[in-house]
Amino acid sequence: MQKNDTDQTIPLLPGFEALLLKTPEANRTGWAFNPESLQLRLGRKVKHQRPDAEWVGKVISRIGKEAKIIVADADKKTGRPVKYASAHDLRRSCGNRLRNAGVPPLVISRVMRHASWETTRKHYAPGDVQKDAQKLIDHLLQ
Repeated sequence: MQKNDTDQTIPLLPGFEALLLKTPEANRTGWAFNPESLQLRLGRKVKHQRPDAEWVGKVISRIGKEAKIIVADADKKTGRPVKYASAHDLRRSCGNRLRNAGVPPLVISRVMRHASWETTRKHYAPGDVQKDAQKLIDHLLQ
């Protein structure tokens, strides 16, 4: 189930599948991950039972900022501040790793839940055109 309540079947990354399969069959119901509220660690009352995607994204962004992981420098001309690692950067790195591992483009698009490979290529797995050309040549020479 997607965060927008859309039921969709997508290929699982092998490591993720292995992690899920560690759960006994009798316990394979409900959410795959059920994070505990940080409010409990702070001794506060829990307002929401399950954190939403927006809140989780903010927490990951705070972690990126605290760790000083800069993904884009500040731009004095436009006034854009420094951009620190966010949840979206984790997603982008997954696309890049799949691309670098030689996973076919259409499979990467499905994993990333894009209707078009062009979206995936442009934003998540830009790759290198010359590397792609060499892969094509290597494939044709086999």
